[in-house]
Amino acid sequence: MFKILDLTKDNLIAFKVKGKIEKSDYEVLQALLDKTEREHDIRKLYVEIESIEGIEPVALWEDIKVYFQHIKNLDRIAIIGPGKMLEILSKMSKPFVAGEVKVFSEDELMAAREWIME
Repeated sequence: MFKILDLTKDNLIAFKVKGKIEKSDYEVLQALLDKTEREHDIRKLYVEIESIEGIEPVALWEDIKVYFQHIKNLDRIAIIGPGKMLEILSKMSKPFVAGEVKVFSEDELMAAREWIME
């Protein structure tokens, strides 16, 4: 499930990932991304990953569509979560992202928030 965080405003979309990811999560995210792209030249994405307990197959397809439709239009992406997998994913995404991607550990939450708000 994606929970939209209070940091979301103007050109920043912020959400937390916890539990099972469903197609409806991407529908909400898609709407926010579309709105932000219409209203702002500079766009930022902030993602806190608390836990992922699975992803519906249709949600995986939505993830791919949303990723490739919007990733090139983001200027900054902050990803916060546990483990080395995040670092690997951020390196894999760099060829597709025009902006800057930074990965933070869970104990660097405040640093991530400060960086994304710059």
